[in-house]
Amino acid sequence: MKPRQKLTLILSLSLVFLVTLIATLFIITNGKKTNPENNTASENQSEQPKESEATPEESPEETPTSTEAPASLVPDVNPTTASLPGGNCTTPLGKLMLINANFTVDGNFISSRRNQLIDLTATYGITEANSWNGVPLLDSEAASHLNDMIVAYQTAYPGHTMQTMSCFRSYGTSCGRLCAPTGTSEHHSGYTCDLIDTAYGNSLDTDYYAQHIDWQWLKQNSYKYGFIDRYPLEWAGSSMSEPLNVNANGTTGYYETWHYRYVGIPAATEIATGKYNNGAYDSLEHYLKSLGLVKDLQSGICN
Repeated sequence: MKPRQKLTLILSLSLVFLVTLIATLFIITNGKKTNPENNTASENQSEQPKESEATPEESPEETPTSTEAPASLVPDVNPTTASLPGGNCTTPLGKLMLINANFTVDGNFISSRRNQLIDLTATYGITEANSWNGVPLLDSEAASHLNDMIVAYQTAYPGHTMQTMSCFRSYGTSCGRLCAPTGTSEHHSGYTCDLIDTAYGNSLDTDYYAQHIDWQWLKQNSYKYGFIDRYPLEWAGSSMSEPLNVNANGTTGYYETWHYRYVGIPAATEIATGKYNNGAYDSLEHYLKSLGLVKDLQSGICN
């Protein structure tokens, strides 16, 4: 190839290289100018809520509704007590069962219920103050909570011992206003014990309430363990010297500062804090009626 032709080829290649370089620089420069705008748009877009993540103004959150009844309104049905013969319409409610002059149980229920209970002394070392009452028997769930309650009391008052003064009874008594005949006594339920600290004697007398730290402590603290003051003064209905008065509103007919009944912690808390009684201590009768579990307290009819 002649020198002149070589020079022409070199110039042509140089021109092509130069054009290519200029084009490449143009593309790179143009990309740098446009990319920041594109990135900003992308970031702004990522900050916008997705269609499924609408802002509160666009789609206010709604409170979910439930068709289920409140937990406190659900009957605490106990399949064990529900299967016992001779009970009343409330006995399937287990620890919420009501036994009184209008909601009675018969001998079949009483004898069958006895076989479901445990010995408090053998299981927890809780002793009966009066040996003639026999072995203290109680429902196993109630017994566990009773033990916790007694331990708490004895821890609060070192040197004191809380005992039972009759728990389950297979019979009733007919010795006056403070004694319930067979079939009407709450002691048939298997959830009840009369309690006393024998440091204050062994007499169950409401006149001694002021001297009994044990009864005062129970009134203030028993609900924490699922127990209630079953027969408070405000629900007695009348003086103990008058005829038994169990009215349609929920009076119990009794005033006993030593009588404690297990109903479970949720129910005991609602009763003790008066959820359905304007903040004042409730009766089991009034509580069950307020929940709609009992229709007529005087006729012994459930809903």
